[in-house]
Amino acid sequence: MSELTAGVAAVDITPPVGIDLCGFGNRAGPSTGVHDELYAKALYLRNGGQALIITCDLVGLDYESIRLTRAGIAKATGMSADEIMIGCSHTHSGPGTPCLPTLGKTDDEYMAVLIPRLVSAGQLAHSRAQPARAGHNQENVAVGINRRQVTWGTEPGDGSSLGVHVDHVDVLAINSADGPLARLFIHPAHGVTLGGDNLLISADWMGYAQRFVEQLERGSVALFGQGCCGNINSHPRGTFEIAEAQGRAMAGAVLKASELAPMSDDIPIGAAHEQFRLPCFDPPPVAEAQAILDENEAQLEKSKSEGQYGGPILYEGMVKWARWLVEMSEQQATGLAIDYEAQAFRIGDFAVVGLPGEVFCEYAINITARSPFEQTAVMAYTNGNPGYIPTGAAYKYGGYEVEGAYRFYCGGYTMITAESERLIMDAVERLLKRLAGSGTP
Repeated sequence: MSELTAGVAAVDITPPVGIDLCGFGNRAGPSTGVHDELYAKALYLRNGGQALIITCDLVGLDYESIRLTRAGIAKATGMSADEIMIGCSHTHSGPGTPCLPTLGKTDDEYMAVLIPRLVSAGQLAHSRAQPARAGHNQENVAVGINRRQVTWGTEPGDGSSLGVHVDHVDVLAINSADGPLARLFIHPAHGVTLGGDNLLISADWMGYAQRFVEQLERGSVALFGQGCCGNINSHPRGTFEIAEAQGRAMAGAVLKASELAPMSDDIPIGAAHEQFRLPCFDPPPVAEAQAILDENEAQLEKSKSEGQYGGPILYEGMVKWARWLVEMSEQQATGLAIDYEAQAFRIGDFAVVGLPGEVFCEYAINITARSPFEQTAVMAYTNGNPGYIPTGAAYKYGGYEVEGAYRFYCGGYTMITAESERLIMDAVERLLKRLAGSGTP
């Protein structure tokens, strides 16, 4: 009988005070202090195949940062890119990164330090592999509400006060011979309990949850995978005390699920991924594109004249995007698309799916329903953050996630089309069937 080996690591990635925070466009200034440290954590698993999951207390990462991190880990360990999954918690109180340049300036010196630290987390976890046992479980808990259905009212509600959401946490528990080794938990709720008025570096409610788990299970490393929270906000919001209470509730569910998870060392590991492109809408007529550019240039000048801090950062990015849009309109460009990757790991009867971007929660619900595995969890903000990934049904209701947010992200592109949902779902279904049918690929 084959046996599982596992290794874990945690590396501090807290940025220096004075760096811009990312996620809100209305901040009054850069960070003024550290409320709690940020970490990158890694879990390495091997049994037949191998898999490495890295979770980061960051708003997100761009594709180039993912490529560099994977390349560094591959060079150090011999692993391949499709065996490395890198997710972000989507805290809006972390440092600016290149995936969202309009909502906080990126500090190049910090990024030059961050990538090697992500690599070191993966390398350390790989080097620490030891005999282990694993189990998976779920426990009921909910930190968020469906902000489109409840808060904004742009979609009809389903009769629930929370709207369509995921009402449980998925937990993967790893034990060594000495006791708890790692707890990976996945649940969707935006890291926005702390609002744009907060100027302290923080991992938000997700950081509290990880710390509580580690405090109560001494020796374990708690890794948080942000779920498909593109349309899910943490609730309520506003203070560190609220974030602490949310983290405590989540930690309690994680600990209960871990305690009751059946454990085994006969856990086959497998990894698979697909690269493809998501189609985008054609650019508008030149006159419409030019009007968008004119409006953003006017807003940029206004924000500068008013002495705003966050406004000029936002509108400088918007002007850059609008100039690209005018250029595409003048060229009458068609066939625009963005790169995308679907990734999946098999950990015995448990599957973890990784999807880039701010994915709507319905993806997780539908993927889980179709999965051949006993339990399936979906991590968004994984292997890059190109923007919002709505369901096809969401387009007719419009709203921020569909009509405007795509302009804030790195790179020039228009909004992805509704066909993207089918392409993503089909790719994930192929990956899960491949992993389920092959044992250890």
